[in-house]
Amino acid sequence: MTKALSETRLEQIAQANIIGTHAYQILIAQGKAASEPGKPPRKADLSCYEPGPLSEADLRVLVAHQAALLASDTVEIDKWVHGKPSSFDAAKDLKPLLDAPLELSDRLPVNVFVAHLKRSAKTLQCNVLSVANLYQTCLEMERDGDVLWDEMHFYRSLGYATYVGQFGLPGADEDFLKVANGLAPRTCDSPFADNPAEPFAWLICARKIWNWGEKWSHFRDQYTMAAELLRDPEIRVLIPRIRALPAGKIAVIGHSFTMHSHWSSPSSFAATVKAVFDMENSNVVIRQWHGGGLTAARAYKNFYQDALAWKPDSVLFAVAMRNDQDLADLKTMCQGFAAAGAKVFTFDNLRDPSEDSVRNQMSDKVAAETGMTVIEIGRLIHDAPDKDKFLCLDKIHMTEPYHRLLAKEWLKFLTAARQAKL
Repeated sequence: MTKALSETRLEQIAQANIIGTHAYQILIAQGKAASEPGKPPRKADLSCYEPGPLSEADLRVLVAHQAALLASDTVEIDKWVHGKPSSFDAAKDLKPLLDAPLELSDRLPVNVFVAHLKRSAKTLQCNVLSVANLYQTCLEMERDGDVLWDEMHFYRSLGYATYVGQFGLPGADEDFLKVANGLAPRTCDSPFADNPAEPFAWLICARKIWNWGEKWSHFRDQYTMAAELLRDPEIRVLIPRIRALPAGKIAVIGHSFTMHSHWSSPSSFAATVKAVFDMENSNVVIRQWHGGGLTAARAYKNFYQDALAWKPDSVLFAVAMRNDQDLADLKTMCQGFAAAGAKVFTFDNLRDPSEDSVRNQMSDKVAAETGMTVIEIGRLIHDAPDKDKFLCLDKIHMTEPYHRLLAKEWLKFLTAARQAKL
C-alpha cells in the first residue's frame, strides 16, 4: 500500500461524509428533514441544494449510509486505509455515497471553506475535507450535539485534523471574523437558522469548531483548566484543604452553564471543580445531571428521583426559574434532599444580578422556606474586572473567564475559605 493510496482513501472517507451531510441538508431545504417535521422549507438558494435525479427516499438512503459509516469500527477502517486485512467493506456504505449523482456547487458553504483552506493552510487534502465537513454540519446548528460529534470523534480516531488550529491558523474571534467577512459573499443562501451568506454564521461556527476541537482532543479541557486553577495563587493555598476534605458525594443539577460539553468554553465551572477533585482528592465525587435550558420543573421531572437515589451528601442547583411551577418543584426537591440528609445549595445568580433580579427573589424565597443555602456570587460577577469577556458570541452563554471565576468561588466555599455570604 503506497502512501498516496492511503491518503486517497482518507480523502474518500471525508468526501463521503460531505456528500451524506449535503443529502441531509437538501432535505432541510425541502422542509423534509427529520429534525423539523411539519415545518415549511427554510430560505435557501435551491440551485445549491438541488437533488438532481434523487428522490426523497434516495436522499434518506444516503443519510443512512453516512450514519452507518460513522458507526463503523474505526480500527477496521484504519486497517483498510493502510491496505491491511480488514473487515471494513467499502462497498457497503462508502461507495454508495461516493457514487451518488449529486452536484455540489462551488457556492455551497462546504466548498467555499474547502477553497479557503486550500489557499490558507498547508496540510493534506484529507484534513481540509474533514474540517470542512465539520463546518458544514455545524452550520446547521440542529445537529451540533449528535451527528457533528459523531463526525468529530470519527475523524479524531482516524487521525484527521478537526479544527484549524492544527494547521497553525489563528483562533481569536477577530481572526474568525476577518475570514467570515471574506467567505460570506461567496456563499449561497442556505437553509440554516444562521445563514452563512452573512458573516455571523461563519464566525460562531468557527468558534464552536475551534473550542470543541481543542476540548475533544484534550488540548484544552476541564483538566487543563483545573491544572491552571491549582497554580492560581488564590486556589494554590487551598490545596491542603482540598486534600483534607472527607469523602463525600456532590450532585450538580443544572442547565447549560454547568455542562462540560457546551461550546462556549473549554469546560464549565462544575466540570472543572470535578476535575480538581479527580486530581487532588478522589474521595470527593461530583456527579452531574444537566440539560440545556434546564428549569426546576424539568429537573424535578427528569432527574430528581435518580439524583435522590444516588444519596448525595450535598446538592448544587443551577436551574432556570421562570414560573410558579419551577418555584414549587424546587421547594419539593430541596425538601426531599434535606429529608435524605443532604445539604442543598444554589448560587444567588449565575448572571449579573442587574440582568436577572427575579432569580434573586425566587432563590431567597425558596431558601427561606426550605433552608437551602444561597451562595453569593452575583456581586462578584458584576464587579469582575474582565466582565466584558464573560458573554460568548451567542450573548447567552459564558466563556472561560466566567467559568474560572465560578470554579474559584465554589472551591473556596467547599473548603470553607469563604462563607455563603460575602
